[in-house]
Amino acid sequence: MTNKLARNIAIALAAGAVALIPASTAQAHPHVWSDMRSDVVLNDNGEAVAINVEWIFDEGYTAAAIEGMDANGDGIYTSVELHPVVTENIEALKEFRYFVQAKAGNKDIQYADVTEYMQRINDQGRLQMVFVVPFSKPVNIKTTELTYQIYDPDFFIAFEFVKERPVAIIGDMPKGCSASVGNNEFDDQVEQTRQMLADKPVDWQPEQPTDFGSLFAQKVTLTCKPAAS
Repeated sequence: MTNKLARNIAIALAAGAVALIPASTAQAHPHVWSDMRSDVVLNDNGEAVAINVEWIFDEGYTAAAIEGMDANGDGIYTSVELHPVVTENIEALKEFRYFVQAKAGNKDIQYADVTEYMQRINDQGRLQMVFVVPFSKPVNIKTTELTYQIYDPDFFIAFEFVKERPVAIIGDMPKGCSASVGNNEFDDQVEQTRQMLADKPVDWQPEQPTDFGSLFAQKVTLTCKPAAS
């Protein structure tokens, strides 16, 4: 993610959220942390047609993102008041495939524009962002393996699946099909990269665009057993 997008998503994050992150972590990648979960949406034919994404951001990001958004000054941040923020974020994320890298087999799945989205403050006082990434064409999971990862390529934001129900299916899963979330096992080289990023200052950018986020992202896989002959 570029600095421009980072500032956009964080609502002037460079000037605000970094100051709200403890000093011990402010000078390291990542700068923002988010719990997440997702749903794979199936149509009546059992084909995958969308991925629902839910992000729950850390307290530091939340404080920066909602600053000045309480339009009526009542101390309550409504979805209506936060709507301009999420609209701006969704537009910025489009260039980056909404941080959702989905494949049918070994081919990238093409998306239609995201039109369903919202933000709210959850019961823990954290900013929750929910949106639906629609596929331009349905994916027949009975014949084609569907995989996806959700991550920020620059690892500016660290996304991690929640422990309980990280992925769910909306619709009727075809018989013999299942979904799984991979467990990351990092080798020495990846761990060295993680440490290198942790030592970099907030404004550091690599000389060449580098997909750091994919190194740490868990993969979701939908597979189906061949029908018995």
